Amino acid sequence: MKVTAFVDVLSHWCYAAYPALEALRATIAQDVEVEIVFAPAFGNANVPMSREAEVWFYERGALAYGRQLTSAWCEGSRQSSTWHANAAVLAAVNAGADPLRLGAQVSRAGMSDGRLIGREIEAAGCIAELTGMQPQAVLDAMRSATVVEALDAGNARLAALGCAERPSWQLVNGAGDHSVLQGVWQAEAILPLARALLEDERAYRRAGPMPENL
Repeated sequence: MKVTAFVDVLSHWCYAAYPALEALRATIAQDVEVEIVFAPAFGNANVPMSREAEVWFYERGALAYGRQLTSAWCEGSRQSSTWHANAAVLAAVNAGADPLRLGAQVSRAGMSDGRLIGREIEAAGCIAELTGMQPQAVLDAMRSATVVEALDAGNARLAALGCAERPSWQLVNGAGDHSVLQGVWQAEAILPLARALLEDERAYRRAGPMPENL
């Protein structure tokens, strides 16, 4: 069975969803492949809203997930993009970093510590500090065709599922059953569904192939 999570590391809803990802790994990781796909909102464009609007979105979100985060990383539509932070994380993941751990660290840097990682140079510097990579090496990897194409592909895969929100989830078991969830962040919603699909897969394995005489 496979669970694919589509995330943007500068989405506050994705930040709220990290406990769900961690719970998936902790409870059913031996039987489930967890794939994290980085899909930056707005592609390689700047955030199409004002800093004041972003503050309001965070305040509204806090009413749902019960945690006050900062949107200080977003300096407005002329300066900030979520692309750079996602590119930086993916560059480090391609070099061997853990996507869940590093993604959470970068989200924390932006949305708890208020680092200006909507800027390309700041995003590269943040990853360099967290991983020990050289800042220029991170920057070069961020701009590479490998990373750019992977981020574009992540957004294309998300759109092909009919989804536009991050996080979104695709759950597929070995029996061919599948489910797609858009915008869901609570572990209480995702884990029971994953377990149900996994139990069906296990049941099919116990049953074995259909007898040839049927």
